Amino acid sequence: MKVETINTAGNWSVHWTESLKKAIQLGVNSHKIGQQLLLENKRVKIWHIELEPGKTLPFHKHDKPYFYVCHTRGSSRSYFSNGAVIETSYEPNDIKYFNNLNTKNFFIHNLENIGTTTLHFTTVEFTE
Repeated sequence: MKVETINTAGNWSVHWTESLKKAIQLGVNSHKIGQQLLLENKRVKIWHIELEPGKTLPFHKHDKPYFYVCHTRGSSRSYFSNGAVIETSYEPNDIKYFNNLNTKNFFIHNLENIGTTTLHFTTVEFTE
């Protein structure tokens, strides 16, 4: 996995359109971190994401520990509520873990497929 910051936090530059800034507000209370909820119990939520080229997963909030596995090669761009914009290149079976998220330490972002292949992710969110 290769991650590149193309816009730093606090810099609301040319990368940010007015519609993106407004869309952040819709994500403040959205905990829909995937497209399809595969399993939910008192310990975890398991989500599936299938994002075709040019498509976007809307802004959503991460305030619980989670990890994702990318099953395909591809590229994404995420806009974060602090102004940062990150581009990521994935290889099959790339994994990223966020272990210290909570109601005071969280982030809001979207996920755009900027590549030419469909991105497939499994995301596991720990609810306890």
